Amino acid sequence: MGERLSQTAGVRPLRLRRLVAAIALSALPFAYPLFRLDLVGGPLPGTAGVIGLLGALAMWWQVLLGARQVSGWFSADRGRIVTAHAWLGASGAFLVLLHPLLELIADRHGPAYLVLLDFTWVESTYTSLGRLALLMFVLLWLSSTLLRAVTRHRLWQRVHYLSYPLVGLVFLHAYGIGTFLAELPWLRAYWLALAAAFAGVAGWRLAAPLRARRYRLAGAERVAGGVTVYSLRGSGIRPLPGQFCHLRTAAMERSHPFSVVRARDGELVFAVKDAGPFTARLRALPVGATVLVDGPYGTFTREAQLGGRPPVLVAGGIGVTPFVELAVRRQDAVLFHATRHPMDLHRHLGPRYRPAHPGGERLTAARITRDAPGDAAYFVCGGPGFVAGMVAELRAHGVPADRLFSERFEW
Repeated sequence: MGERLSQTAGVRPLRLRRLVAAIALSALPFAYPLFRLDLVGGPLPGTAGVIGLLGALAMWWQVLLGARQVSGWFSADRGRIVTAHAWLGASGAFLVLLHPLLELIADRHGPAYLVLLDFTWVESTYTSLGRLALLMFVLLWLSSTLLRAVTRHRLWQRVHYLSYPLVGLVFLHAYGIGTFLAELPWLRAYWLALAAAFAGVAGWRLAAPLRARRYRLAGAERVAGGVTVYSLRGSGIRPLPGQFCHLRTAAMERSHPFSVVRARDGELVFAVKDAGPFTARLRALPVGATVLVDGPYGTFTREAQLGGRPPVLVAGGIGVTPFVELAVRRQDAVLFHATRHPMDLHRHLGPRYRPAHPGGERLTAARITRDAPGDAAYFVCGGPGFVAGMVAELRAHGVPADRLFSERFEW
């Protein structure tokens, strides 16, 4: 399982405006050099330099928003943050690719200028660091655009890790070559501050396994549909209904997000569907093994926890996991579940659990809205196809956007 993406209408727009304002404010110091083109010998070299600095800033913001602790300050809606992340990537791509092309034209170099590596003297070394960053960026860009459809999520994510050394190389390249940075001490100090912030965030993310809580595997039960229910015992993590945690079986491996089905008295329960090497490693763990847990994260069902409108929960397959505890706690919640293997929830929810499976009545927006209270809030969770289709159906059946919340799993 990969990224967890939430689209929630309840997110405060002001916080997203805060992000836009912060990006604009951080770019403001790079506007001043446009009035001092005399420092670099003309408009074209000066413009190329400013464009390079702005492209680096876009990548800097991309990396910062990749840290959940940073992005959460601007918006709890991970889906909107990912949208901003993609926008910054597109803008950064344009600027980063435009910068060396303008430099090539300004200095009248041939195409080899973009890829020729030369570490024989100081200036050529700093220039070559920029070329290495450019090559890494092209690889990163290709994996996220033209090759994304044929690239497995795991490989795409590993290629994405190149963004860290890439941004580091860009900071070094600009510090060693950037004429504006050399001529304007205050701008050089600002650039170093950005570099220090980047190093801090990168170090924070690398230290994630050290911050994770150590839980003990207390039990694992195999259920229908290729799903295993895990019970972990420990302390320090108290998720709300609908939140998720990142799990690791070893400190140096990549974490994976899973919804918490139940959290009580130091016990965390997860229902995990077979989906690749990591879930296979989880199944192989003996009782008593250590599992590293990071979290909790997510605000998908926050509106339902605040009371108000009765929640209508719509799940596709394993997407039911964020809803189980919420449905138990909220007596006015109705849980619709499209699945081949209905869960044993009737004893907890009674008629409020309404599974739909092959051979029975298909789960449609018409059925859901027919049985739902008129003032209900709708929460949809599952795979990307299920969520996109169900959200479109519900909107077509008159569900207002401000009462429709969704979260999808990226596999």
